[in-house]
Amino acid sequence: MSKSIRIIMFATVGLILTSCQDINLLPKDKLSDPQYWQTASDFEKEANYLYNDMETFGTKDTDSDIGYELNENTTSNGTLIAPNSDALWTTCARDLRQANNIIAKGRSFKGDRSTIERYIAEARFFRAYYLFRLVLKYNDIPMDTTVLNTESKELYSSRTNQKEAENYILNELTEAAKVLPLQSELSADEYGRVTKGAALALKARVALFAGTWSKYWEDGGDYNSWLSQAIDAANDVIDSKEYELYEGSGENSYRELFVEPGDKSKEGILDNMYYEDIRMHSTGNSVYWGWRGTPTKKLADMYLCQSSGLPISNPKSGFKGYAKMTDEFENRDPRMRQTFLVPGTAYMSPQMGPLVCDPAFTTRPETRTGYKLYKFMGDERTLVNNSCYDYHVIRYAEVLLILAEATFERYGAISDGMLDKTINVIRSRAGVNMPKLSNAFVRENGLDMLTEIRRERTVELAFEGFRRDDLRRWKTAEKELPQAIKGIKYKGTEYETKSVLNDGNQSGFDSDGFIIVEPASNRKFVSPKNYYYSLPLDELYLNPNLAPNNPGWE
Repeated sequence: MSKSIRIIMFATVGLILTSCQDINLLPKDKLSDPQYWQTASDFEKEANYLYNDMETFGTKDTDSDIGYELNENTTSNGTLIAPNSDALWTTCARDLRQANNIIAKGRSFKGDRSTIERYIAEARFFRAYYLFRLVLKYNDIPMDTTVLNTESKELYSSRTNQKEAENYILNELTEAAKVLPLQSELSADEYGRVTKGAALALKARVALFAGTWSKYWEDGGDYNSWLSQAIDAANDVIDSKEYELYEGSGENSYRELFVEPGDKSKEGILDNMYYEDIRMHSTGNSVYWGWRGTPTKKLADMYLCQSSGLPISNPKSGFKGYAKMTDEFENRDPRMRQTFLVPGTAYMSPQMGPLVCDPAFTTRPETRTGYKLYKFMGDERTLVNNSCYDYHVIRYAEVLLILAEATFERYGAISDGMLDKTINVIRSRAGVNMPKLSNAFVRENGLDMLTEIRRERTVELAFEGFRRDDLRRWKTAEKELPQAIKGIKYKGTEYETKSVLNDGNQSGFDSDGFIIVEPASNRKFVSPKNYYYSLPLDELYLNPNLAPNNPGWE
């Protein structure tokens, strides 16, 4: 990210007048429009603000079935109530106004337009980005594409249909990609700015969501057209040769992609960047404390056995069972050990320094499932709020997964050649080295190709915030989310002999001895209501034309 972005985002500049000079006292931080928007630098500074609210670290996937916090999640268990307000709604409204203003001012720019085209393209990218964040949550959305003021009649407009909004977003990204530079064309102090690859990768993400939502919700949309756009955009990113999976940490490359060593790697297509003493976060310590969620049995069961490439339910898989605490992690996809902190593992705590993972539930990282999260825990000792590794908003592995999924959803089949171009690239990452996925393998072992593609997506992107939206667009949430949330196998295992539980942190055990963290009786899923989110009630009050609310929330 350029130095100017860092300064705009995080520095406070004070002006000290030390003598009685005859100077212009007009506030330089509040120039009127005729005095501003005169140079490319003005447009760059305004575009810098759009980077502030990109997605970043947080407690993710605990609203689904693969992650659990220290308490129940009301979105996950279906007890969420309609909110009065929503920070995402407010944030996107602010950023959309900023993007619209940059684009509008560009139309009246008197200078050499070629000097500002890049920043106009950045604004169009972010307009698409923030609109899509609204679509993900609210489906039909208010489309802010002009600069609004308190008198604008558009403040009281109705919502735009989801399909129309998605088509608009895809067009914005197509146009932005024509202007934005390649990643390799960025100078050293520009790293972190939006590129052509970011626009195309986001286009692939949007088109996959639009296509699969349309397909599984049978809403009459031309889902094949959207899936084709996802395929084309993903192929463009791959064929650019601008990106590759991070392998710089050898056997630990998957885990270390997400902490300090993975910063500025070629896997990052768009990164939210942090800098020591300038902009920092608390993720390292929060993961160590157990505050960013812990894996569930559902996620643990998804990891294949490394020797066979088969799920643990298959008698030929080579699964080692549960007798010892470490048994279920043996002979598994290595991403499991790089996502879960395994009992007995020596690791570097961001707060305490070198430690060995204690299986006790209340010993940090604290857990309710018995599993502990390792992914996103930094490797450097810092103060609580002083982590400064970057967050990958879009990374290359996701693009490979999009291409595989969109291809199968579009054509009902996927060639071995396409699997080698996508999923098998991910499986061959240094430190992963899982068996290849092929049509013959699926056929011979009675597997389902779509299930395997979705499995790969879930384990690769675990705790990155995709799972709930995936279940929504696949229309499988009604099956997956009402199930009990479970944790480790406790009864009859080494965990029981060590008495790792604490009073009140679990709801009993199932017939096989697995901890029931949240019983099915506490969970519900009402379709279609729980596939949607309610609009903020305050917004409905201020603008009745936003009604009706989403299905089930009327």
